[in-house]
Amino acid sequence: MRKIILAILALSLMSATPSERLAIVDIASAGPSNLNILKKLGGVSWWSEFGGSLLVSATPRGFINMERTGFVAKRLASEISAEDLRVVVGGHISMRLPGGSNVLIDEGRIRLVEGDSVAIAALDQLADARASLAGVFPVNAGSVVLQRQANHDWNQENLANDMVMLADAAGKVSRERWWGDVQKLSSWNRHIGAAGNVQARDWIKSSLAAIQGMEVTVQEFKVQGRAAWNVVGILTGERLKQESGVAAAGDRGLLIVGGHFDSTSERTASAAPGAEDNASGAAGVIELARVMADTPHSHDIIFAAFSGEEQGLYGSAAFVAELPDAEKKRVRGVVTMDMIAYSKGGSALGVLIETESVHAAFARTFSDAAAAVTKLQVSTSFNPFGSDHMSFLEAGLPAILAIDADWNRYSHYHRSTDTADKLTPELAHEILKMNAGALAILTR
Repeated sequence: MRKIILAILALSLMSATPSERLAIVDIASAGPSNLNILKKLGGVSWWSEFGGSLLVSATPRGFINMERTGFVAKRLASEISAEDLRVVVGGHISMRLPGGSNVLIDEGRIRLVEGDSVAIAALDQLADARASLAGVFPVNAGSVVLQRQANHDWNQENLANDMVMLADAAGKVSRERWWGDVQKLSSWNRHIGAAGNVQARDWIKSSLAAIQGMEVTVQEFKVQGRAAWNVVGILTGERLKQESGVAAAGDRGLLIVGGHFDSTSERTASAAPGAEDNASGAAGVIELARVMADTPHSHDIIFAAFSGEEQGLYGSAAFVAELPDAEKKRVRGVVTMDMIAYSKGGSALGVLIETESVHAAFARTFSDAAAAVTKLQVSTSFNPFGSDHMSFLEAGLPAILAIDADWNRYSHYHRSTDTADKLTPELAHEILKMNAGALAILTR
């Protein structure tokens, strides 16, 4: 109820006066300084940032000022107000929007949709995050829905002392090892009801157990009455208690790296290879475990391969539910990976980092690491939805999702044709370098 009231208040504040009009401004190549100037221009009463576009409400004076400063504003129809807009997060491009709706901004996982009253009511019915294929949110004044790294300064000076450690960890990521693991995992039908899910579980367990210093357990839980399993490995940190020489968990923080290994398709009884979704992320968990086992770290690191994600985040929810309160207090951050290996032809290597705005500083560690040691184009979203990071965020833990920027345009999503030959290994390699570098900094 409180969220509904706040949303209504926000919309009432954003209702344009008769002299104001909504517009979309191209900020794809604006840069940090010019973007700040635009947001503060006289006559621009409010704004909301959507990656390469800025939604603004402006008076005639505001439009004149934008023109004078070199910004091109595409005015929306005069009758469109903030009440006619919704932010849609997570819907695949194949998902049909209600009749009477129109996409104004398309940033892949994030879309700004305009619609008549019937369409907006239909979109609002999708608000139940666990049951729906997309998250739906109102537009809020002054909000950064999606932030492109290119339009925001990165903390180069803050990373100066960590560059050797960051680059060392990133350099240990092996594309070849990751690729071999993806091929192995995608050779099985890993749907929760298939025998391949158990085979994958056992193979992940043995792969983690082969890493020096790793302790591995299997966590059982239920999905709609059916047994399912998470595979959980832990590397103990090197921070010792005073002079005793004995490692003490109370003196160490805890980082968690996760990704689901189950898969789905249109014919789960016979084939669900799930190379992109999510052999790519599960193999990423294993590869980061190898890297961090060979990287000095003061804090404990858990590497978790979840199952039951495709049915509604069951595995990660069970993991969080069974994590003792004392352990939750030790958590310094969580990184989950879901679909990290697809880039559509001709596009840049893009990654989306998704979290809540309260955890912006944690997410910034990853985008800064990417700027330092990768070729990635990074965007950050503060409207989280629909993957395993949600289980941690809902428990009040700092968490991010790393997901490739083009996943919603992947035509083999949730299909039996989601095989390894469709992937872009270079993209996954860059994302894993980002994550390895960030983990090295966070666990130092």
